[in-house]
Amino acid sequence: MRVAVLRCERLPRFVTWEIPDVDALFEDDRLLIAALGRRGVDAVPLAWSDDADWAAFDLAVLRSTWDYVDRLPEFLAALEAIEARGCRVRNPIDAVRWNSDKHYLVDLAEMGVPVVPVIRASSVERAAVARAVAAAGWDELVVKPTVGVGGAGVVRLRASRLVDHLASTSGPVFVQPFAPAVLDEGEYSFAVIGGEVSHALRKRPAEGDFRAHGIYGGTIERHTPTESDLMEIRELAARLPFELDYARIDVVRFAGRLRVLELELIEPILYLGMADGSADMLADAVLRHLRT
Repeated sequence: MRVAVLRCERLPRFVTWEIPDVDALFEDDRLLIAALGRRGVDAVPLAWSDDADWAAFDLAVLRSTWDYVDRLPEFLAALEAIEARGCRVRNPIDAVRWNSDKHYLVDLAEMGVPVVPVIRASSVERAAVARAVAAAGWDELVVKPTVGVGGAGVVRLRASRLVDHLASTSGPVFVQPFAPAVLDEGEYSFAVIGGEVSHALRKRPAEGDFRAHGIYGGTIERHTPTESDLMEIRELAARLPFELDYARIDVVRFAGRLRVLELELIEPILYLGMADGSADMLADAVLRHLRT
């Protein structure tokens, strides 16, 4: 059995600063490849954009494909081409397509999943968006591109600056109220592997920032959730309309309960190195598809 562990050809364009240890970003890939190797599977890292003999592989597992945000249509077409050669793609392409645009947050809300409220916006409808924000009573906002990874292009601003900011945007964005809990309690990431919650992490932003991401100096630590929080995440995961090998559910406490900030089904860092046995869980989830 052969598995391609898909990665990026290069880091996405928004990373314009030096990262001291780029290799460390791919730890999840190495741990998964090692876990598959222990199970007798020949697993190799390949860029999704490689001109590889995909017919020689049984399965392609999406992992560190972060540069897809720079060329989304090409990425989706490449995944279709890989499957057309008889190599299945996991997570499934339908889930990838759905998750590649943050409109999925609206879909989640319609499914009854608690999300941090969102308003879709663009430069051509900025006055209507400003009225909707005022009606909702949001004073401090976060504006993010509908397609993006790693906090790229995400801006925190006062509602009074929204119209001017939207005038400078080049594509659709989402507007959300800022969740103050990010700065003190932090946000939580729950890794769901093979349908089960594997582990949870607490992420806090660096001083003076609001993005709880390690590439911006944020901190990450293991977290033991309360039983009630864990139950909420399990119920949320059960609502997702796809059979998934992995997911990362990023949540923050807002208006008294956990709400989804992001649902990552394409290329999330799962922090497998911070949870013993999680790489093996992912390898077993992958093998279930190889054996069927």
